[in-house]
Amino acid sequence: MAYIFSSAALLISIVSFFILFFYVKNRTAADRIAPETRREVSQIINEIDRITDRDSELIEDRVKKLKLLLENIDRRIAAHENLLNNYKAAEETQKKLTDEKKNAAIEAYRELGKKNYTAALKINIAGTAAADSPEPAESQYARKAAELSAAGVPPHEIAKRLHTTINEVEMALFLAASRQAPPPGG
Repeated sequence: MAYIFSSAALLISIVSFFILFFYVKNRTAADRIAPETRREVSQIINEIDRITDRDSELIEDRVKKLKLLLENIDRRIAAHENLLNNYKAAEETQKKLTDEKKNAAIEAYRELGKKNYTAALKINIAGTAAADSPEPAESQYARKAAELSAAGVPPHEIAKRLHTTINEVEMALFLAASRQAPPPGG
């Protein structure tokens, strides 16, 4: 009986071995693993492609937005540079005009000379006082400016008293002096 029991156990072991062998062989067979592996690899590749496409679209969208932003910034910088250049040009022009105006006034005073200028104003005052006819408004203004200048009042104070600008006072004094100055060479 022990012999039968051992033979039965051996037979069950051999059958179990073959069943297990074929089961493992079936599960690990190359023709079965390859399609499953291919399918899984294919799924992984498809997922990677999908994610990559999505990411590349996001990157392209951000690149487009950055390009638009940079173009906008470039336009603004160019506009600011243009305004700055215009402002600098305006400052230079204003400075040149101011310098030219100062130089012209200095030249006018130099040409007439301080002594001739004062003498011409005194002559103008005397000539104006001697005239009996009523003066036009411009002559009265020039006469008042000449009187104040002959009295030693500076041009800015004359402008305040006559309620006008310094340039108008200087022009009136210049014209009054040039009318009374003797002609050149005479």
